[in-house]
Amino acid sequence: MKLVTRYVVREHVGPLLFALSALTSLLMLQYVARQLANLAGKGLPWSAIGKFFVLSLPFTIAMTMPMAVLVATLFTFGRMAAEHEITAFKASGVRVRTLMLPVLACAFLLSIAMVAFNDQVLPRANHELRILQNDIAKTKPTLALRDQAMNAVTDQFFLRIARSNANTNKMYDVVIYDLTKGPERKTIYADSGVFSLTPNGQDLLLQLFDGYSQEFVRGDARRLQRSFFRDQTVKVRGITRGFESTSNDDYRSDREMTVCEMHRRYAADAMEFRRVRQEYIMYASQLVAPGTKTLRAPRDRPVEEGLARFYCVTLPSLFLPKKAKAQAPVVTATPQAPVVTAAPPAPVVTPPGDTLKDSLGAVIPPPPPAATITPPVPPAIDTTTMYRGAMNAAEAQLVVSREGLDGLTVEIHKKFALSFACLVFVLFGPPIALRFPRGGVGATLGVSIGVFGLYYICLMGGEALADKGLVPASIAMWIANAIFAMIGVVLLWRVESTTDTSRGGGIRDWWVDREARRALAAQMRQEQAAAVDA
Repeated sequence: MKLVTRYVVREHVGPLLFALSALTSLLMLQYVARQLANLAGKGLPWSAIGKFFVLSLPFTIAMTMPMAVLVATLFTFGRMAAEHEITAFKASGVRVRTLMLPVLACAFLLSIAMVAFNDQVLPRANHELRILQNDIAKTKPTLALRDQAMNAVTDQFFLRIARSNANTNKMYDVVIYDLTKGPERKTIYADSGVFSLTPNGQDLLLQLFDGYSQEFVRGDARRLQRSFFRDQTVKVRGITRGFESTSNDDYRSDREMTVCEMHRRYAADAMEFRRVRQEYIMYASQLVAPGTKTLRAPRDRPVEEGLARFYCVTLPSLFLPKKAKAQAPVVTATPQAPVVTAAPPAPVVTPPGDTLKDSLGAVIPPPPPAATITPPVPPAIDTTTMYRGAMNAAEAQLVVSREGLDGLTVEIHKKFALSFACLVFVLFGPPIALRFPRGGVGATLGVSIGVFGLYYICLMGGEALADKGLVPASIAMWIANAIFAMIGVVLLWRVESTTDTSRGGGIRDWWVDREARRALAAQMRQEQAAAVDA
């Protein structure tokens, strides 16, 4: 049996590596075609371009690995069935389910490895890729002016020249459209000019000769101001900027965090969500009609995400050694001396008719009588309006908090669902391959694209429903795996009755057999009807 196990596993390694490399290359080509406009023409160093493609690989591998497993399983079992190896194994007493055990074990180990890959490698690559994309977006290449064309110097500064001399940087018949002041649009016409860069290489200097400028005064379309000049210099700041790598960027989105980091953020946000929810219920209860027994409130969220807690807390506690906690020192209370408080001096009471004198014998005038202060009457408070405003504010805060919690939960479950899709597709692949053993590579690719397309649609649909709070993420992200796993188990249960002769096994043969069975069933119904009439 060890020989059979090694043989089956070895037959899957080659197709798996080939399918993974081919599918990853196809997706990378599509991604490169989309990003080519952002990379080309900016004068980026080759190291930055190479880093961009390397950081894009982890996300592509995370998407193509389940599909590569499905392609490898379909191809391997289809080839073994077409070459009658499955028949030979059956004749030797080896069942198809037994042949699938090593494949299932390897798929389970691969799923565990993909969990670690999606949890550790993918978030770090996404974080570095986002920083690199921001640095590339900030990069402005050296300006190249073209004749008889509109040159976009900046987003709001445009330059058109009839002809230019590259050796002397001289321009002729110059037109400038300056939109930097918004409604106060400015147009400059010049007979000639010279362009140059400042010493820092980031600003453009345009020295214009013999021309005029016209602009609308404060955006008034009825007032046009025109001024003539013999020599004028226009400076455009920040037209070029070299590539600069950002070193410090601590912000991380949900796709740039590990499962444990998302779990810690989820726990903090869940406590805030519960506090705001209690405020919403308190204010809403003040506005309901008397006698109302029920109150509609947003669905509560657990304090901790169950799957993340199992992965980050429960699972490490089973394998990692427990850390001993130091015992707190015993503090013995010492008796303290009693605190003596000085009594306040007794007030001086002056008998009626007497006067107070200071140390020199001068008479101290009595204090003026206390004025009667009438407190202002506070304005009447509309408690209904106050409660309604507080309830609306709490509701708006609940929406933002709920979206953040659901987004974190979706990302946590998606990491595990995509990883264990490898195991699901191993259950789904061999029954289809054994049902159509002579389908060839075309059937393998067609079935793989169809199956993975349906799986991806279910996954993205579940993610959209979970992000809106309509379906819990634990159900939405695992429903695709559950459906395909159940279909695979049902097909696997019937796989022992699959035939694979050299005369059949293709899709065309299956269709012919189906038509023959339908014709036979129709003939039997006619014979039964004739027997009943007789």
